[in-house]
Amino acid sequence: MRRPLHALATLSFTLLAHCGSDPVPAPATDVPATRDTSAADAPDVVVVDAADASTDAPALDVTADVATDAARDATTLEAAADVVLVDAAMDVGIDVAPDVAMDAPTDVSTDTGADASSDGGDAACIPTVLADPYASQRAACHFTAGARVRDTLGLDDRTRAALPIRTVVVVMKENRSYDQLLGRLHDRGQPASEAMPAGFTNPDARGVAVPFTHAATTCSSYDPGHQWDDMHAQVDNGLMDGFVAAAARSAGGDGHLAMTYFDQDDLPFYYWLASTFAVNDRHFASLRSGTFPNRNFMLLGTADGVRSTGGGYPAATTPSIFDRLDAAGVAWGAYSDGSYFSGSFAWTTAHRGTHSFADLLRGLDAGTLPPVVFVDGIDNVEDEHPDGNVQQGEAWTRTLYDHAVRSPLWPGLAMIWTYDEAGGFADHVPPPNAACVARPGPTDAAYVELGARVPFVVVSPWARAHSVSHTVQEHTAVTRFIEAVFDLPALTARDANSPALLDLFDFSCGPSLLHPPMAPAAGTHGCFGGCRVSLDRATYRPGDAIRASFAGCPGNDPIDWIGVYPYVAASPGLPHPGSTLWQYVGGSHAGTTMPTSGTITLDASALGRGPWPLPAGSYTAYYLLHDQYRVVDAVDFTVAP
Repeated sequence: MRRPLHALATLSFTLLAHCGSDPVPAPATDVPATRDTSAADAPDVVVVDAADASTDAPALDVTADVATDAARDATTLEAAADVVLVDAAMDVGIDVAPDVAMDAPTDVSTDTGADASSDGGDAACIPTVLADPYASQRAACHFTAGARVRDTLGLDDRTRAALPIRTVVVVMKENRSYDQLLGRLHDRGQPASEAMPAGFTNPDARGVAVPFTHAATTCSSYDPGHQWDDMHAQVDNGLMDGFVAAAARSAGGDGHLAMTYFDQDDLPFYYWLASTFAVNDRHFASLRSGTFPNRNFMLLGTADGVRSTGGGYPAATTPSIFDRLDAAGVAWGAYSDGSYFSGSFAWTTAHRGTHSFADLLRGLDAGTLPPVVFVDGIDNVEDEHPDGNVQQGEAWTRTLYDHAVRSPLWPGLAMIWTYDEAGGFADHVPPPNAACVARPGPTDAAYVELGARVPFVVVSPWARAHSVSHTVQEHTAVTRFIEAVFDLPALTARDANSPALLDLFDFSCGPSLLHPPMAPAAGTHGCFGGCRVSLDRATYRPGDAIRASFAGCPGNDPIDWIGVYPYVAASPGLPHPGSTLWQYVGGSHAGTTMPTSGTITLDASALGRGPWPLPAGSYTAYYLLHDQYRVVDAVDFTVAP
């Protein structure tokens, strides 16, 4: 059980009366404050000892005591908004040298748009990062399994225990490169993020130079090859010129869709998230291959001999991050309405520690989440794997974010948003060829070439606001961050020699994003944007037939359909198996015609899970593609008592 301790018991603190201006302006927000954090109300400075930042209960046992402790921690951490976590004995200079052995020098500084000065002559609080005295040893792969962060990062026990992070939420999505998702960030409010080069091209089979092109839709079914052979061909020993050819070979067509990107108008929330919080533009996949081995690296510190997705599962005896957490008495949970870890561990809902996405939202709202959380969206829908609608996945992430910033846990929470691999979509930055071998022996010897860059953002009140890190890292940096927060030994040499994301945080000036600015809504109408659905009325009585009309729709699939779901404010409200009512666009439960426009009737003949008549309440009707759950358009309606 977590108990707050007075600061003097662990570390000396400096309390600043004036800590300078927030690096990011904080206009009125739609996120309510949990309490007034003005200096007049601040109690004596306290810190929660991270050594006690675990629960004694099993992963599935969420008790009232946990909720009480979480609320106490939240009050403690929020009251510390003006506390500077500085050990007088520490060197606070910035040192974020590369931590993966590389073939060429790379810029690894941290850029921030924050102005360290304050208005009106107040003393400025200068953001700093923790010293990193062992960067060169990590680059040389000096450390091995079992190493603690005090040995590999110079993070002494007092400083580590004073880290204010109490809850880590890892959101790993599917198959998008950095350039495809955030390549325009440089031109959209975050100039420190590396831009897509104007002259970057890939040749197609005819020798035509194919440049980056804005994606015509957010729900393309184009799915380039992204396993070992295809990814090595795409990177082409660092030339980064094989994406189009590999896509044409594996997915058909001319391969040009591998060069598409999304802009801020397509994904406004994602661009805002990356610009407001801390982004790393040198985060690579752990391996030049697919989902399974890359997920394994984050959870095991090794691919454990799994070369590609579908190529087997890790040995049950291989130590995992869950074993380390269990041994330390730190509770954890895996949350999804689809496949946990995208199927890489073959877990089912019967496995210990597994929960639904609704459980995650309830845990955030109540402050009862376990300290370490992994969350996955529904496969090919919310996880953004093609042919999922990326805007639909963005809306799911926005829902998760909304619950996180309103949670009692927010003052001590860090949410990591990233992707397991690039999915065969182009990126211009060559990945390193010589990461650390995870374990001695032949099993891991070949697994040292990193994959293409993927988006990576830390969302936390303690994130270094509006900043870009260029530190070279891969997925075991997430593993090492969890090990740093909860004082766990490294699983393998790979995570032992990884950085721990600390340059993405600012623990020196208090949480500048405790009350973040208002976030934009997720993008809409990027999937067949001309297709619209409407209803004959906005309000119905129980038993009334609902006439749903559609126009401007694809008209190329007889099993496009319209489904009705209850609207639930506390959940994402996105469609999933189990619609209340549904009909194919031809007007029945048999897909026979494929009109671009028309009207269907939703009544007892359209019964899905039911019930019918619809009870009083709020509902949403969705236009969905190909008998699946990709949203094109939606309209809300009410059934009155």
